[in-house]
Amino acid sequence: MKNEKDILDHFLNNCPVEAKNYFENILSRLERIEKKLDSIK
Repeated sequence: MKNEKDILDHFLNNCPVEAKNYFENILSRLERIEKKLDSIK
């Protein structure tokens, strides 16, 4: 877990645009997963 935090800290400190894109990518994937789960129900 510490490694992930270090990576995130690196992104946030050194690459704010890349960090923003990284999180937006994760959020969009989560939304797609939620939609798939909803369609299965």
